[in-house]
Amino acid sequence: MNPEKLIYTFVSFATHVDQSWGHGIAIDGIDMTASIAHKHGIPVTWIVNAGSAPVLAERINRWHDEYGDDVILQTPFYADESEHSRAKLRESLEEGWAALQEAFPWAKTKIVVRGNIYKDFVEVAEELGFQGIWGYCWEQVWWDNITHKGIPWGSWYIDGGRFKAPHPGKGKLVASEWTARDLHATYHSGSPCIYSTDPNDVLRAGLCTGSNIEYWKKLFHNYLDNTANNEEVYFLQQQEGHEMEFTDRFAVYPASHVEECAGMLDLFFEYISQYPITRTTLPLAIEAYHERYEQTAPSYMLTRDTLARPEVNEYTMTMGGTAAGPWPDTFQYYDAECQMAFVEGMCTPERLRNYVGKGNMASEFEEDVPQVFVSGYEKNGNVIRMTFEIGHWPPMPFGLAYWDDLQGYSVRSCSSGVETKLIQDRLAFLRFNLTGAPAKIELVLERRK
Repeated sequence: MNPEKLIYTFVSFATHVDQSWGHGIAIDGIDMTASIAHKHGIPVTWIVNAGSAPVLAERINRWHDEYGDDVILQTPFYADESEHSRAKLRESLEEGWAALQEAFPWAKTKIVVRGNIYKDFVEVAEELGFQGIWGYCWEQVWWDNITHKGIPWGSWYIDGGRFKAPHPGKGKLVASEWTARDLHATYHSGSPCIYSTDPNDVLRAGLCTGSNIEYWKKLFHNYLDNTANNEEVYFLQQQEGHEMEFTDRFAVYPASHVEECAGMLDLFFEYISQYPITRTTLPLAIEAYHERYEQTAPSYMLTRDTLARPEVNEYTMTMGGTAAGPWPDTFQYYDAECQMAFVEGMCTPERLRNYVGKGNMASEFEEDVPQVFVSGYEKNGNVIRMTFEIGHWPPMPFGLAYWDDLQGYSVRSCSSGVETKLIQDRLAFLRFNLTGAPAKIELVLERRK
């Protein structure tokens, strides 16, 4: 485990709002959120818009100097005229960034916020030199009018013409998720809005309270454990400033929920601060991503069941129910070409998403999986060997997993053209591409003496 490779960022809405559920700027909620985060040395990335930037300038500039806080831009979040006009969209982005820069002249990394992400939005953001988009929601369908099912989690280069798919090379924009999800429970239950790091969602689901964050601790360790096999693991958490306030301006949730969420964040910030993780802001994290990676960085995540389950109530039933489990350990992976999930004991992926050549953004990129035959399996003394055989199958990215107690083992040999990686002494992962011709892959593992 390498805790410094866990990149933790905390984002909070601090926008001017004029909606049925709130009006103005949630000054009280913003101040409360800031005080809790700064108490534990957590820099906050504030989501501002043209209406809130000048009002919050004195506060955020001071917090930037004292705690390293940062800012990103929200343009009109809901459907408006810019949805149907590239010129209006461009104008909105230019005016918004100008207002942000006037209030915060030190802000250089251009990140834009959007839940309803679409092709023209991504392309105009690229044209204007933005470097990232915050607001992607892994596995989410319809909630908040956001359907992103099929995308990777975490951070990845966006393909401008295919806003749900990774760029095949070095894209101009890095995707950033709304808030980190429980990859394990989300995959097995299909409930990304229940099993997440969003305070209000886990409170309503009965997974955490203001005095009990055991679920979040276990979820955090699922990410932390995977720093052993990744260059970096991204863990982003978000909470709206207007959901941390109960006033005449904002009463999205009752006062009791505000108090509970404040308690949850306080306890969680205190807990993660015990570990030497990298606590930074979203603009700095995305800037570093651009500098470090020439292509979407592969993500290797061996996930486990926290065994925490939500309550059966109105919220969880609206989300589709609670799902019971328990669920087996699962290895989840993505790169620029594909996304795969392997349930413990299975050598073929239970889920295979292929991004290569796919242009339909209403699709989830799912592919059928070929039959795999294993021959010559041998486990004697210090050596494990096997041969995987696959018949004719259309060309596509693919992978295999061998599950076993692999403590002390390393890869002695594998067929050419296959990338191999041992994951937490639990499995050997093989990544390669099918070509259309039959494939035969020989793997030999050897226990180190």
